[in-house]
Amino acid sequence: MTTSEENSAQELPRVLAAHEDVGTLRLLRETLETFIPCRVDTTPNAEYAFELALQRQYKLFIFGLGLPVIKGELLYGLLVKVLTVSENERNKCPGVIYIGDPEHSGQAENLQREARVKGVLVKPLTVERIVSTVKKVTAFKRLHPGGESS
Repeated sequence: MTTSEENSAQELPRVLAAHEDVGTLRLLRETLETFIPCRVDTTPNAEYAFELALQRQYKLFIFGLGLPVIKGELLYGLLVKVLTVSENERNKCPGVIYIGDPEHSGQAENLQREARVKGVLVKPLTVERIVSTVKKVTAFKRLHPGGESS
């Protein structure tokens, strides 16, 4: 990567995705980085996601509802509390999109009542649903597969 490419990559908005299934994380990362100008950090570990959220500035969080140890809803609640009391203006808490299994559909309705929850994706996931949901809640522009933004 050249220096200008590195600077450009560093300026892209970041998305943090935490989900227990690494296949889902790969789908999210590859879909978003292909069709939307952003960088995606992924982890199957909620504790590590918490650390990343405190270290970097993110435009959006995408958390699995079934994360082990710390469920996605609790992880986001903790981040809201910590980032809200932070004196660092850089650490504003972004909105969240949750990913759930079909049995989470009832919970999805309740979650979407909260203003910070930007959406709930119920599996099975598709590239189109991921891109359209993220585009609805952010100012990201869609990239064509050739890399040009629309």
